[in-house]
Amino acid sequence: MFKTAGVCFIRRAFSGLSLVCLAVILGACAHPPTTDSGEPESRVFENVASKSTAELYADLIAPAVFERSSSKVIDGYTVESGKLRMPDKSEGALVTVRSVDGSLTALINKPGQFGSLHVDSKGGSQFISEPETNTDFEDAVPNPNEQVATAPVDSAQAEHFVVDVLMGYSKAGVDRAGGDAHADALAKIELVNMMLRNSLVDNVSLRLVGIQVVEDNYPITSETLGGLRTIFAEGMAKFEPDVTYGNFAVDIVPGGVIGMGWMPGRSAIGASNRPSTFAHEIGHNAGSHHCNDNGVNNYRFGYFNGKSRSILCKGPNSIYYSTPAVLDQYGLPLGNAVTADTARVWRENAARLSSYAPPQSPPTAPGNFVKVRSSANTITFGWNASPKAVRYEIYRVNVASDPLPKKIGDSTALTFTATSISGEALYFVKAVSFIGLVSVPSNSVVARP
Repeated sequence: MFKTAGVCFIRRAFSGLSLVCLAVILGACAHPPTTDSGEPESRVFENVASKSTAELYADLIAPAVFERSSSKVIDGYTVESGKLRMPDKSEGALVTVRSVDGSLTALINKPGQFGSLHVDSKGGSQFISEPETNTDFEDAVPNPNEQVATAPVDSAQAEHFVVDVLMGYSKAGVDRAGGDAHADALAKIELVNMMLRNSLVDNVSLRLVGIQVVEDNYPITSETLGGLRTIFAEGMAKFEPDVTYGNFAVDIVPGGVIGMGWMPGRSAIGASNRPSTFAHEIGHNAGSHHCNDNGVNNYRFGYFNGKSRSILCKGPNSIYYSTPAVLDQYGLPLGNAVTADTARVWRENAARLSSYAPPQSPPTAPGNFVKVRSSANTITFGWNASPKAVRYEIYRVNVASDPLPKKIGDSTALTFTATSISGEALYFVKAVSFIGLVSVPSNSVVARP
């Protein structure tokens, strides 16, 4: 049986404990790796918080030029991505996730440099190489309970779908991925979103809706895949994802597997320090196979044009899903409309992938908001948990002088102490979900120190 001896949910800080058991299923998709390449490369950056993100990764991407295609701030992290252009016109990719404390997670993919850079808030850094993997093993086992959508999609008129993803980790998996589960999860999500943009898939994107960390580590097996929904049951109930991905610490051995996933489906697992495995396995969730070696008239395959490969056709360091609409550096198409068009598979299955769970909604208001105690100039409040909340916002209204509520603090606990308080005012609390949806106010309390 599987168990989760300890569980924590992450959005900066949020935790709980549980004990869960499960019995299992079968079926999967897996691909075997080559051997890991030695110890991580390390160095130290002085005054890391004062350095630009570009300064931290500059040596590792040189002589490439970064062509940024996306930049956004998500929960305090700055997330950027784009292509790396080499002097010989070959290309790679870069994804960076920078925290306000200066720490950085960067996925670097260029000829001769393929892996992840991790810089902590004190300037300590390590680069973990991601060896190319041998994907000859047929890992795409059809899911008998699902069907791949095949209805054509008009890109010019297509609705945009958002696939909500729960990233689950074992504690060992977090450590193997660099120590910051939130940054690692955001980087993997952005990697796939960048690859979809590169492949001209514009009607679907992924969104991180939650993170759950469990105490125990699990092997990459069909039993683990079959039991994933139970291993991360609390996260699935709390965050209501469409797709769940399990990140585990895997000791890479020749012939061993580093990833598995349903095809088609809504869950997959992989080695936590192999971001490309996530991009590969979720391609199977979408409904696409590996290489179309027999040239059958079926477009749900990856592609090799004799020079360049897609991610699902022996190309773990590829930055594309197969598509005939994009040419590689040699002027050759990266797919075939009849035999290899994973981009089309993504477009056609966007609605399915985004509909496994109901649309995200705000948390319910916290209940039983009360004054717990006070001192000469402080007041401590308490309230009941809101099931989807990862943090709470506390508000004060000085009715006599200013009727507009003013936020006075945040809490990841179920209590909050307001300080430097004088006089009487009205107080209430709101719950905030992982993706920032805010509840209506709790009941209000009029209080003074």
